Amino acid sequence: MQTPAAPLTPTAVQIDASAHCQLVCPLCPTAHARTRPGLGQGHLKLGDFQTLLDQNPTITHVELSNYGEMFLNPQLPQILACAYHRNVSVSGGNGVNLNHASESALEAVVKYRVRTLTCSLDGATPETYAKYRINGNLERVLGNIDKIREYRRVYRSAFPLLDWQFVVFGHNEHELPVARAMAAQRGMGFLPRLSWNDDHSPVQNRELVRLGTGLGAASRDEFKEKRGHGYARDICFQLWRQPVLNWDGRMMGCCVNYWQDFGTNAFAEGLTASTRHPNMNYAREMLLGRAAPRLEIPCTRCYHFEEIQESGDWLTEDEIASASAPNMVGAILLEGPSELKFAQASVVEGAGSPPAYETPGRLFRFGTDTAIYFAPRSARPHTVFVRMLGGAGWSETKISRLEVRERPLCQQWHVDLAQPAAFGPARSEPGRVMPAWIR
Repeated sequence: MQTPAAPLTPTAVQIDASAHCQLVCPLCPTAHARTRPGLGQGHLKLGDFQTLLDQNPTITHVELSNYGEMFLNPQLPQILACAYHRNVSVSGGNGVNLNHASESALEAVVKYRVRTLTCSLDGATPETYAKYRINGNLERVLGNIDKIREYRRVYRSAFPLLDWQFVVFGHNEHELPVARAMAAQRGMGFLPRLSWNDDHSPVQNRELVRLGTGLGAASRDEFKEKRGHGYARDICFQLWRQPVLNWDGRMMGCCVNYWQDFGTNAFAEGLTASTRHPNMNYAREMLLGRAAPRLEIPCTRCYHFEEIQESGDWLTEDEIASASAPNMVGAILLEGPSELKFAQASVVEGAGSPPAYETPGRLFRFGTDTAIYFAPRSARPHTVFVRMLGGAGWSETKISRLEVRERPLCQQWHVDLAQPAAFGPARSEPGRVMPAWIR
């Protein structure tokens, strides 16, 4: 059986926008200069980014965060504009500390519709936060988050989606519920993470962590024991699905590797050539259990590969084939008279009939919530049904048609509830109701 072919032109890539970071987190290799021999020091240049997108028009998504802090790149607003005008979505989903950001950069992540920002906030109080995010300031980060939220209001935008990432340690585990509540107050998703080093501030109340994170495990070893696979096994899929580039274009393969590139540069040799470089192909064979480790292959020195090799639980073609690329996200912004307080919405694929609303679910709160989000499966028409709750009870259903396009991967629509209600055509069977969530 042959190795699954890497895409001739990958649809998603990850590029570290900056090799620099202003914090001194105890476990971070960037903070202690361990990344410098392999990654060097510098920022992604606008010209390189523009050339990459122009030469690879099938790229639909770029992740800009990794070992450095993307907001330290002085050309970040121009880079985001470059992607936006090419219908390429951009994220800071691997993590941003958001301690220092220019006003133009904070505005740009909204103006140019960055898809996601994952904010590293390992504490609900300044004292706890600063124990790991050394040189960081919790109030300053929350202030920058609030500025982004205000820019979303000014631009009438549903993006970026904001997530609160909380790495659990012994010194912050007691703040899990408080941090979760603080995230909810700001309309942020809450992403608890298990530490990658149990020797640094190990968790004390393991049952609290199991329950508080919702992961059912208090460490990565326990996670593996219960789930039967490593905590971050999907990182290795990046060699097939979302190859990682250094800020200067050198191929790093995945987001863990900082010690050695694969001997090729996507900016100089082209993304396709770098993705299919012999060293990349050999690394894929290693991860599938078909080739012996070699020193010139960065995976040989990776603890993820060592874990897979020790267990014999090699990657399989089926799981690589089923690994999802970044999916599409749609957002519906509801607008209407100032007296509106609540609404309920349902999104249907195609042109279905109004739903029965048998399960109320959570209501959209005007003046508090940003938008109703859903994940379209394909580019095709969708229908949103909205009813409002007022003093006289539920209103008649308002129907709006949405045209989901192929690109970009994050799209939004405004639904004006002040317009007269309309009713769609009768159908013998309703369309497929899409799972939706409110932020």
